[in-house]
Amino acid sequence: MRRLTNPKHPNVDQVGTDVQYEGETHRITDVGGSFFQIVRLRDGYGQNVLIDDINRSQ
Repeated sequence: MRRLTNPKHPNVDQVGTDVQYEGETHRITDVGGSFFQIVRLRDGYGQNVLIDDINRSQ
């Protein structure tokens, strides 16, 4: 997976991982500022979510 972000971001190593968010599996596709771009694997729906919301649920 090609990373679109600056490699100096502290959470860039999480890009490409699958996470559970709101009871469904999502893949982190990008990170920037204080947000992750995640895509729901079931139907490809993308959304921006705060990094703290993802890391707190793990």
